[in-house]
Amino acid sequence: MMLHLVMPFASLAVTAAAGSLGCDCSWTHGGSTCGADDGSVCWAVCCGGACDCSWTHGGSSCGSSDGSVCWRECCGGHDPSPSPSPVPPTPGPSPSPPGHDDYCPSAADLTTAYGTPELKDQGWTVHGNGGVATKSTFNLLGGSVDFDIDLSAVSTGVNANIYTISPSIGSSGYNGGNYCDGADNDKPWCLEVDWLESNGNCGGATTLHTKAGPGPNGCTSWGCRTNYHYNGRSVFHMRIEYGTDGSWTTKRDGQVINAGTMSPHPGAGDWAVIKSTYESKGALIYSSEWQGWVPVQECGTSGNLPGSHFSINNLRITGSVVQGPTPRGCSQLNSTIVV
Repeated sequence: MMLHLVMPFASLAVTAAAGSLGCDCSWTHGGSTCGADDGSVCWAVCCGGACDCSWTHGGSSCGSSDGSVCWRECCGGHDPSPSPSPVPPTPGPSPSPPGHDDYCPSAADLTTAYGTPELKDQGWTVHGNGGVATKSTFNLLGGSVDFDIDLSAVSTGVNANIYTISPSIGSSGYNGGNYCDGADNDKPWCLEVDWLESNGNCGGATTLHTKAGPGPNGCTSWGCRTNYHYNGRSVFHMRIEYGTDGSWTTKRDGQVINAGTMSPHPGAGDWAVIKSTYESKGALIYSSEWQGWVPVQECGTSGNLPGSHFSINNLRITGSVVQGPTPRGCSQLNSTIVV
């Protein structure tokens, strides 16, 4: 006898069939104790072979298991596999802040400030008394600058450095007559942000000058400064980061230098000076080697300037050009690589 049980749910189909034939299916424990077919009608009703599976519409209407034999018979005995969770995409390089680009300056994007430095793509080497500058100034707010520096061949007592000044320059770029800084000298005053001034290969300082004139009352020509020793590691990576408010952090070989580590501590007023100046004038990256004053004076105050040299490599700037020509973008550099 063939039973046609068309019900919306498999458990109701079995119950109806079992009831009409007087079959109590509780002994099957949901089909787990059916055993081999003994040929009886109740085995067929309770343990399979009598289920009309049309209600499943080819499996699309199975849903989750209701524990019945007909669900097991018609839907395969297991819950449908859940849809796999989408695999998140592998993150790519962090995008530049809005309005900023990544610049990898070529040798042609740099200029000799004085002396006879060696200009090269994404860096330079200064031998003896000399200096280098970018041709352009940059708004670095919300941006960063990365580079590697090698000070191993600089004699103690010699000042090797990299910092920013904010002069007014022409469309063709910086020239030596545009120089300004935050010191007390015969040059025009402007904001000076000393990422690193090194006393040879022994130690260095990071200093901020936002106020003209000398004195201990803030970031004057005396500076808000952090001193440190290299402890034998005179080749290292540096990363300079700026907040959109002008706040400034230097990371040197794992050391984090910020307002909390400087003396005196810079504050909101100093960040406001950086912000307004970088927006209006931009930051010109300047780097030189000279003799006359050095930080960390316990390292020594006299040395061999003609016999000293240092190098900057892998310079990468994330910002926007404020004055001067647009330097080579890092995307242009990447597009020239042949694999």
